[in-house]
Amino acid sequence: MTSTNHIILEEQGLRDGLQTLPIIVPLDTKLRWVQKLANAGLKRMQIASFVNTKLIPQMADAEQIIKSLPDMPGVIISGLVLNIKGVERATAAGIKHFAISVSASDTHSKKNTNKSLSEAKNELKEMLSIASKKGNTVRGGIQCAFGCRYEGKINEAVIYDLVKFYLDCGVQELALADSTGMANPLQIKSIMEEVFALCGKTPVALHLHNTENKGYANLCAAVEVGIRQFDTAFGGLGGCPFIKGATGNIATEDSVHMLHQMGYETGVDINKVSEVSKEMEQLLGEKLPGLMYKQSNLLVL
Repeated sequence: MTSTNHIILEEQGLRDGLQTLPIIVPLDTKLRWVQKLANAGLKRMQIASFVNTKLIPQMADAEQIIKSLPDMPGVIISGLVLNIKGVERATAAGIKHFAISVSASDTHSKKNTNKSLSEAKNELKEMLSIASKKGNTVRGGIQCAFGCRYEGKINEAVIYDLVKFYLDCGVQELALADSTGMANPLQIKSIMEEVFALCGKTPVALHLHNTENKGYANLCAAVEVGIRQFDTAFGGLGGCPFIKGATGNIATEDSVHMLHQMGYETGVDINKVSEVSKEMEQLLGEKLPGLMYKQSNLLVL
């Protein structure tokens, strides 16, 4: 466990946040938002996924956005890849930090990548080999780690085996995702304590969705057991297109506000993040799931 008061947030609004929207956000708008989010103090951002553009047209400009990025010293930019073709595309685009992910749910794995968990693990070894040869850093991800809408409860042994598999493959970071938003605080504590122990000095992140309104309680539970890195999305956007009933990530603004009230540091300016959320609200023509972005001008920070 760690007692540090600094919490690292990885902004996922431009990847996870956009992939289920009924609109396509223009490239120049995305680039402007990346700069604004960096200026808000977010030092890590996942801004693209190198996936089938026929299925996820919102990510069709993945190569363009990476190649068009301005120089942002100190900001880590990552992209999600789910297969060998994705690794090759991301490498050609110039990505240096990959998020490579498999699902702990066999059913979700087949829906998400058209591969069983066993098949996905076999391909994962080759993906990691290609990435390491190019000198890229890799964050290994486990989707549906806390429950699946298709299969229900996930056997914890499967999760721990995947953690060990990633560590044996030499990933630089690990991330567990509550992709379906089914986790509860006691479950988070139990599983993350074990994962934390297995990972040793390898950093561990948590990717939370707020589908059942437990996302922020789960964040608090994870902080209590020593997790200091979380994925969030501006305005609470997000959701997997291949999970029924999927809803957004925990909102960046809401997470920062709560963590600051609890005495933790993030280095993130809520008002500046909220500017992006408000622009998205206008572009989308509807309110976003997050709450604090609407009240940012009323906050005493």
